Amino acid sequence: MGVFRFIALLVVFPAFSIGGSLVNSPLYQHLLNQAVQRLDERKAEILSLSGPDAYKARGEKVRASIIEGMGQFPERCPLNARTVWTRDFGDYVVEGVIFNSRPDFPVTANLYLPKQGEPPYPAVLGPCGHALEAKAMEAYQYCWINLARRGFAVLTYDPIGQGERLGYLKEDGSPDFWGTTEHTQLGALALLLGHSFARDEIWDGIRALDYLETRSDIDKTRIGCTGNSGGGTQTAYLMAIDPRIRCAAASCYITSLQRLFETIGPQDAEQNLIGQVARGIDHADFIESQFPNPVLICCASEDFFDIRGTWETFREAKKYFGKFGMPERVDLIESPEEHGYHLPQRTAMYHWMSRWLKGTIDEEPEPETRAQAAKDLNCTETGQVLTSIPEARTLQSIYREEAQRLREKRLSYLSTNSSETWLSDLQKICGITPRASSAWNEKGHAEADGIRESTWTTEIEPGWNLLATLYEKNSGSSQPPILIVADSIGQFESEDDMRNRAREGYPVLRVIPRGLDMQERYKGGELDQYFGDWVVSFLALHLDRPLVGQRAADVLKAADFLAQKFPGQKIDVIANNEATIPALLAAVNDQRIGQIRLIEGLISWDSAFQLPYTRGILSNIAPGILEIADIPDLMAAVSPRKVILQSPVMATGEKAGAEEMEKILAPVREKEKTSGVKVLDILP
Repeated sequence: MGVFRFIALLVVFPAFSIGGSLVNSPLYQHLLNQAVQRLDERKAEILSLSGPDAYKARGEKVRASIIEGMGQFPERCPLNARTVWTRDFGDYVVEGVIFNSRPDFPVTANLYLPKQGEPPYPAVLGPCGHALEAKAMEAYQYCWINLARRGFAVLTYDPIGQGERLGYLKEDGSPDFWGTTEHTQLGALALLLGHSFARDEIWDGIRALDYLETRSDIDKTRIGCTGNSGGGTQTAYLMAIDPRIRCAAASCYITSLQRLFETIGPQDAEQNLIGQVARGIDHADFIESQFPNPVLICCASEDFFDIRGTWETFREAKKYFGKFGMPERVDLIESPEEHGYHLPQRTAMYHWMSRWLKGTIDEEPEPETRAQAAKDLNCTETGQVLTSIPEARTLQSIYREEAQRLREKRLSYLSTNSSETWLSDLQKICGITPRASSAWNEKGHAEADGIRESTWTTEIEPGWNLLATLYEKNSGSSQPPILIVADSIGQFESEDDMRNRAREGYPVLRVIPRGLDMQERYKGGELDQYFGDWVVSFLALHLDRPLVGQRAADVLKAADFLAQKFPGQKIDVIANNEATIPALLAAVNDQRIGQIRLIEGLISWDSAFQLPYTRGILSNIAPGILEIADIPDLMAAVSPRKVILQSPVMATGEKAGAEEMEKILAPVREKEKTSGVKVLDILP
């Protein structure tokens, strides 16, 4: 069975994910309150603007902030564009086009050309939403065909991980995963490198615009953009940052971040820019930064993207454009439908593009339209770039090369900077800030068999209380304190174990860093299974507060408690699973911590680039962390204190092999050689 025929048998639908029960979790709601506060501050900033200069300055600031949240774009390379076929479908013509957005990184595209009018034609860029068929999805074809019938050229292209550009293929040519899951797999790797996956998806759109500008039959002064769902996301980004787009229609994406976060939560990787909320960027900013170019918001009453937020954003943008006497340049069409590019939205989009790109009044409805078979729109022989173009690279292979360059840069950084500079940069990247003083309050206790078990709490930041349980011998403790940093997923240190340690004279404090009490976080859809508390992680990303740093702060606060209660003694730490990285970061930052034991914890971020996928690492990533440290570098920084690894795991969640471990742990072994102190012990 050919690759295309196999994929054609799959159920094809616009893929999206909702956060499920995690949007109701205490940690999510806590972060939501912080996000709403920042978004309210943004609204106040908008209201305080006065005069054209202030609005212009904000638009420039927004564009710069969006690009900063995505990351620095790659350098332009030759497009090497080629037309692989031309097909006449009666009242329109389609060219199969392949161009490179990066060296040996082909983008498969269809260029629809009208058979009426004279070139150069006004053009519309058509980024696609989360459909496996991508550019060939039936509803999207209706858009492209009917724009061509109206005299527009249309360039539509397959996004990464969709259509002919699947990057994770099995041996039989079928996808391991695609769409939102592929995007978020790549998104986790991108964050390690210090940028968003959105950067690379949007770069394809920028290079598609470059291709349009090479065509003599295209009027480069009259280019619009429209897309639905994930294509609506791309349209919003592109219209905000690329001035070549003179008119836009974004469908089934625009809402408001507050409404999005309050309902379904953040979505897959490209929809979450680093520090977006912290920088005060909401959906309305995508429209307002497009000023004075016209924007049509296409929405559906029953969409999972909250319709209340859509209208709120529309009203703000309408007022914004109205301040310049141009309110007609923002409009909205709402269809009584669920998520999708439905007939009312499509028709309004045709009229919008005609009005603003051609200067004509178009009142024609959409005629009956027959979509072409997806195979007839393929640009590659097999229906997949990877099995048709031998030299083609995947985005993960590009990221692997970036990781290698970053590895060399990191080694240079570590060799030329002081430990104080490194620690300061580590704190900045992870968001570890000085801890405010707060009292611990005992909430209750119980005594049994000579052991006192007490519950303590402290407000670690406004609105968030850290809970800890202390086990100690009634007759007094004679041994150093032990801090148990627990992930509720995993078999680890039962209450009986902690009582037994207390009975031996060790005071034991057990703390679960924020969010790691959610035992159900890996149950649900595909995104849940690979990325666990991804909605919480992405909301934290919006706030520029990586979860791993927040959890490290919890561990440090627990160490404060033990240091106050048992002064002058080293604190031994035992952590498991996803709690290991926060515990290790705490040990790096706090010399009061002595020996640290890490059970079934991630052994390396950098090694993720050599693996076929990742599982369970998203919440332990701080954007750009690999610029200055991999996990073994953190272990080496703990020296001369002891680090004990027990059953460490790779970024797939699978147990690390002995050969893999020795290669990964080379920085620690090198530190042992230079210092003469054995730091690392490995247990099965």
